[in-house]
Amino acid sequence: MILTLVGASVGTGNIWRFPRMVALNGGGAFIIAFIIICFVVAIPVLSAEMILGRSTRHSPIGAFRDFIGKKFAWMGTWLVVICMLITAYYMAVVAWVVQYVGRSVMGSYFGMDSEQLGTLFTSVANRNPVTLLLFVLALVAVGITLYKGVGSIEKINLVMMPLLLGLCVIIVIRGLTLPGSIEGLKFIFSVDPARFGNSQTWLNAITQCAWSTGPGFGVTLALGAYSKAKSDITVNCALQAYGDQTVSLLGSLMVLPVLFALAPTVEAATDMCASGNTGLMFISLTGIFQSMPGGQIVAVLFFIALIFAAFTSSIAMSTVGMTALVDAGFTRKKAAFGTTLFMIIIGAPSAFSLTVFNNQDWTWGVLLLFGVVFIGFAYIKYGVEKARKEYLLFPENDWKIGPWWNVCVAYVSPAVIIIMIVWWVIQSIGWYPGDWWNPFLEASLGTIILQGGIVIAVCLIFNKKIAAGVKHTYFKEGTFPEIPEEMV
Repeated sequence: MILTLVGASVGTGNIWRFPRMVALNGGGAFIIAFIIICFVVAIPVLSAEMILGRSTRHSPIGAFRDFIGKKFAWMGTWLVVICMLITAYYMAVVAWVVQYVGRSVMGSYFGMDSEQLGTLFTSVANRNPVTLLLFVLALVAVGITLYKGVGSIEKINLVMMPLLLGLCVIIVIRGLTLPGSIEGLKFIFSVDPARFGNSQTWLNAITQCAWSTGPGFGVTLALGAYSKAKSDITVNCALQAYGDQTVSLLGSLMVLPVLFALAPTVEAATDMCASGNTGLMFISLTGIFQSMPGGQIVAVLFFIALIFAAFTSSIAMSTVGMTALVDAGFTRKKAAFGTTLFMIIIGAPSAFSLTVFNNQDWTWGVLLLFGVVFIGFAYIKYGVEKARKEYLLFPENDWKIGPWWNVCVAYVSPAVIIIMIVWWVIQSIGWYPGDWWNPFLEASLGTIILQGGIVIAVCLIFNKKIAAGVKHTYFKEGTFPEIPEEMV
């Protein structure tokens, strides 16, 4: 269960985004800010999700319906739809990385300069039939895993998570043996107190926590529906949050010492981190691997680690859609097929066009954050202290959560997320002065309003029908029912 939860949170962002944020936001100060935000936001919300799933034995749709009433089922529908849209485009990343594993094995990009590496990535991410084929095959692999059931998901995490951690450790050790790598290590763990007074440090820590550990995604909620009635909630969710953070820290130790050792200057290393997620992974690091002794082997291991990280999180996120279809009366096998087919159809444009991918990443990455707000609302309506006493103080919980949890779930976490959403909205307006309203621009506020407006309209219009479509009710206040037979 713990490996499945950690696998759900761990994704490519731990390896390609977290090191960038550490480099651009003061090293150790950012890491400390991230730890604090995880405690205040991630652990309370993840445990709240676990309670929702386990007490109702449903996907987010049925969970919101049973926990706070039928007219609020649309909030769960929102979580399911957004999570599936994100998983659909995210699988394009898997297709890219698989190709880079092959290119690393063959050494086909060795000898290229940064401009040629940029052209190579563009050719992989745009109108590439091989990428599209790999995208479909990756989703088929996810579908097969879902088809075989939760036991299959657990077995894959039992293999992939230790392998991922092992690969990370191997790459870290190799990187730290490079002359000059100690400067990168010093940078990661040095703390500049002035950074704690910088709002950017905290806002980026909130963003990383929200997009990496996954509070409000609905994933922990869906996995909670399959969890044993007496398994520990608080410790498991804490291990999920800090397990994710451990992989993030390993990601920094994989990337930054190598950059500091092989980049010509500290400023050049920082510029590489500022080049964006894809710029760092597929252009800057592929260039660095070329000048690194044994770099070809490290490159292969690095991209394989990325595949493992992406695959474990994709399976968990896909479970959200599958569980929603099971709630609607589909057999688990039909639900697995329907979920996979939906993601192939919706995600194919992102696998074929980098512009579409960037648009989807921007739009749904921001809109997903509302899940934290909806969960906070659900607990305010149900009674947050009532929920804490009924679901977090049972004997099997080794960590007895205090009243601070109430404040974090119902008020602090939603407020923090709303501040972050406002911050991103303000930034997006600055990207397109005068055209921020245009819904056809890649990362405008207008595209979020249009696409998000369509989704919320569908959720609200069909709310009554969708809520009625959830076939069973297992929820009884203050209890965790056993896992229903149809879900096994």
